[in-house]
Amino acid sequence: MATSRPASAASPRSRPTSYHDPPSPDFGADDVPVEVLVRHLLAAKQSLSSMALVLRANDLATHARQMHEESVVLAAQTAFLRRLIDEEVLLLRKLRRGMGHAYDHGQREFGQLVRTLDAANEKLLKTMDMLRDTRVEPVFRPPGEDAKCLMDFVDENSVKVMQDTLMGNIGELQAAQTSFDGDLLRFDHDLRLLHKTLTAAPSPDSPSSSAAYQPIPHLLAALAEHSEAMAQHLTSLTTHFDMCVKAVRATEGGAALARRRAAEAADDGEPVSISGVITEQESHLTDLEPMDPQELAEIVQVVVEDAPEVDEVVAEIQAALQQMEHEFGALKEQADRVRAVWAATLGAFQVLEEIEGRLQGYVAAEHEFEQRWEAEKDVIFDKLEEINGLKRFYEGYASAYSSLLLEVERRRAVEDRIQNTLRKARDNVENLVEADRKQREHFRQEVGEFLPTDLWVGMNNPLKRWELAPMQAGGESQEELTTPTVANAVGGKAPAGR
Repeated sequence: MATSRPASAASPRSRPTSYHDPPSPDFGADDVPVEVLVRHLLAAKQSLSSMALVLRANDLATHARQMHEESVVLAAQTAFLRRLIDEEVLLLRKLRRGMGHAYDHGQREFGQLVRTLDAANEKLLKTMDMLRDTRVEPVFRPPGEDAKCLMDFVDENSVKVMQDTLMGNIGELQAAQTSFDGDLLRFDHDLRLLHKTLTAAPSPDSPSSSAAYQPIPHLLAALAEHSEAMAQHLTSLTTHFDMCVKAVRATEGGAALARRRAAEAADDGEPVSISGVITEQESHLTDLEPMDPQELAEIVQVVVEDAPEVDEVVAEIQAALQQMEHEFGALKEQADRVRAVWAATLGAFQVLEEIEGRLQGYVAAEHEFEQRWEAEKDVIFDKLEEINGLKRFYEGYASAYSSLLLEVERRRAVEDRIQNTLRKARDNVENLVEADRKQREHFRQEVGEFLPTDLWVGMNNPLKRWELAPMQAGGESQEELTTPTVANAVGGKAPAGR
């Protein structure tokens, strides 16, 4: 590639523009056929189609910059939103643990309560079985009555009513547990859905500082450098084309040949329109534009020297665009990931908002569970006290019956003692009566013949007879009573001294 040429003679690469290089002394413009110049012109015009590649490169660089700016904003928003979500998740899990503790505490209390009820009820049933097994002694019942047990004299139906009430209270407790358990399951489902959504939205990394995004600034710089280099290459190609146009215009027959070759290329379907360019720019000029021979020689020499490098420059533009497409793809992939993380995090936040909308119901369910639990538990404790009270009453009933048996024996012993005492008294009375008879007989034999019969009117009256009869508290005779009372059978009245 020729170097140190003036600005008008710059090469397709990046020719300096500060000074002129004189043409070779052996080189002349006539040494290059016009056909060659026209061919270079057509090739230069065709190379200008690289402008589309340069425009594409500019679009890529611009779009990459916009994507990076968007990624930075989205990453910052995602990080903020994720911190907010993480804080809310911690609160939700803390609340769930508290609800779980309340539920577990209720479960433990329920188990203990059921065991206590079972034990109390078992003791009550054993006491009732003991009453059923205890037969009432016939001495306490009317003659001919069927055998009875102690349980026949208490209201057994009240126990069944109390047990049915207890079962209803336990059912209410279980219903409260079931309802609260359903709320906990729904809460757990919400937390699992939130966790799943957060797992699909990994923690975002800053696209400007994190290791995952370190290539982005480098990619942006590389894209900008490639775009700038391609623009410089296009400028060189444009300059080369302008020099080709000047060389052709200043060469005799060049313009006409250029029009003809351009037309032929158009007929062959080649995407070159050089004839139109010359026609539009030089329709008012002659086919030959005079130029200083030395200047023309310089232009022709630069055109000839730079012409072989045109394809190389075009290839470099194409390669640079391919590299930019690759780098842009890598940057777009990371930008898409940032957008995906933002979208997933936003989705998780929406799920969080839905959960928070149901959170008040979960909290209310916990309060309702605790209130119902305490209310039903108090009722059950009251019933438990009733069970214990019934057990104590039945045990007291059984103990009283045992005491009653002892009382019967005591009374029977007293009656026996009274009977023995009365029997001894009767024997003593009979002895006294017999002694009195003998004394009377002896008295009659001793003095009876000396005493007039009308001196003691009742002297010959017989001895009064005494009998023992059971009496009620009111004084009436009652054969069935066992408490004896002394009564005078003679005359129907008891003696004054009894």
